Amino acid sequence: MVAVGTPIWAISLAELEAWMEAEGYPSYHARQVMRWLWLRGVSDPLQMSDLPAVLRRLLQERFDFVLPHLIRESVSRDGTRKFLWRMPEGGSVETVWIPHLKRHTLCVSSQVGCSLNCRFCATGQLGLERQLKGYEILLQVYAARYRLNLPTSHVVFMGMGEPLLNFSAVIEALKGLSQRLGLSPRRITISTVGIPKGILRLAECKEPFELAFSLHTAIPEKRRELIPLAAHIPLEDIRSALGVYCERRREWVTLEYVLLDGINDTPADAEALRAFVSPPLYAKVNLIEYNPVPGLPYRASRRMLEFQQALMKRGLLATIRRSRGVDIAAGCGQLARRV
Repeated sequence: MVAVGTPIWAISLAELEAWMEAEGYPSYHARQVMRWLWLRGVSDPLQMSDLPAVLRRLLQERFDFVLPHLIRESVSRDGTRKFLWRMPEGGSVETVWIPHLKRHTLCVSSQVGCSLNCRFCATGQLGLERQLKGYEILLQVYAARYRLNLPTSHVVFMGMGEPLLNFSAVIEALKGLSQRLGLSPRRITISTVGIPKGILRLAECKEPFELAFSLHTAIPEKRRELIPLAAHIPLEDIRSALGVYCERRREWVTLEYVLLDGINDTPADAEALRAFVSPPLYAKVNLIEYNPVPGLPYRASRRMLEFQQALMKRGLLATIRRSRGVDIAAGCGQLARRV
């Protein structure tokens, strides 16, 4: 039995059908409600005009239709927009909308804060406050589409938090994106700093989403300095899990690599990266320009093109991702609920 006050967003069609029948209504009304919510973007049950008036009031009494509350919006010179939301179950997170030609990407958060404390990342300095529920992740996309009228063609789990440390909620949101909001799984990317158990669980999923691994250096000693988690999870364990992922899904992964000046942009780093990418691991490298974070000592590498060429000479596919929204602290590694 569905408890009074349950968020309507967290209820499956089967659960809503069962509730309808228990209340003496035909089960097909559940499908009508789902269409209003997810296809038309109507979150007020009193506006669901093809339902009986008594049922509309009953829905309003029994379920919670609350949406994330927009605290603040920032707009970049390049068109990127950042939103700070107060989430239905507490805490605040940031979501970033990035327009580029016909592609409109929404970067969503999976946790309130983050526990990993990566040395060069602003989010990591916040600590972890709590896990987001699956429907709260999904509502970031819903709110952007239906409350802010922003087209969304792609979704990336690259906002606040480590997605694979909130695995069940992320998978719930991923399925909701495709089954409820109609987004192709091929246009959804999950980014992780390297959780082998989570990667192996992803390898068993049927949905053809994309996987990105935040590597940043293939030299273990350097990685332990940059990413405290690396002291507990050997890089070779992550590489093994990624190899299983590639074999089972017959797909490549993306290696995300933030270039830090004088730290991970040396010839030795290029050689280690070449050695890291070998069968059964198949990957392309996405080089990312470092975005400055107040109070942290790191600088963007001055050898971006040189490092890319070094990788390509070694037979690796390497691309450069230019940062967007840096002037509003919306770039990679900058999300910290600041203006």
